[in-house]
Amino acid sequence: MARTIAAAVALFCLLAAFGCGVPKQKIPVSTNPVGATVYADGEKACGSTPCAVRLDRRADHLLTIVKEGYEQEEVVVRREFKPDRAIRDGLISGILKGGDPKGVASETAREVDEQERSGEAYVLTPSIVTIKLTPKGSGI
Repeated sequence: MARTIAAAVALFCLLAAFGCGVPKQKIPVSTNPVGATVYADGEKACGSTPCAVRLDRRADHLLTIVKEGYEQEEVVVRREFKPDRAIRDGLISGILKGGDPKGVASETAREVDEQERSGEAYVLTPSIVTIKLTPKGSGI
């Protein structure tokens, strides 16, 4: 009984820490000068820099930064696979289920696979975007 309660508490803590649904990452965006509009994958993401955009970790993204009188800038935000996070979570899950070493290994593999499919095993880079805008016609 105590083992079941401990497992339930640990699961609750993991869910509270990682949340549910599509994993998103907040990317702060700042420009010099301020006041640019940021588009993520062609859709307006924030109206005036500095701001932050929330992006799905399951895919790469293109940020387009626009300000009247300045050259448009584009930043590619790429996802990077972080297997250490998925392996750690799989080991915790396998150990909490009280499995033998084979069961723990199986649970770890299942968890890595699940987190890769859901996007939880990825982080987006760059994690902060800072752009110095170039005035139109400056030839720089």
